[in-house]
Amino acid sequence: MAPLILSPTEDTPEISFDNTSGKLMMSGTSIPENARKFYDVVIDWISQYAQSPCESTSINFKLKYFNTASTKYLFDIMVVSKDIMKNGKTLVINWFYMEDDEDMYEAGMGFSKMLRYPFNFVKY
Repeated sequence: MAPLILSPTEDTPEISFDNTSGKLMMSGTSIPENARKFYDVVIDWISQYAQSPCESTSINFKLKYFNTASTKYLFDIMVVSKDIMKNGKTLVINWFYMEDDEDMYEAGMGFSKMLRYPFNFVKY
């Protein structure tokens, strides 16, 4: 399995998923014209990774903005990522938000509650 590296565009976030270190990062803006097409690749990669993950995996979400279409796929990524915990592996989800961005903080809280999994909230 190779790492998943996608460069950011005006409409899509940077994706840097390293299967050898267990460090997965998504940052930037997510307003893809075709959210399914963009995120299917990401969800497929995480599904594969979850079958044989590192002892500890951290997923860092550092999004500035995402649209409604992206919300479903972001949640799907989080749901699939919980499979990493099978067989006693560790999963840490870090949700970064700008200090004055209450909407992004609340979005992270909403995801955490729906997922029933605690996030680490990190101001920057």
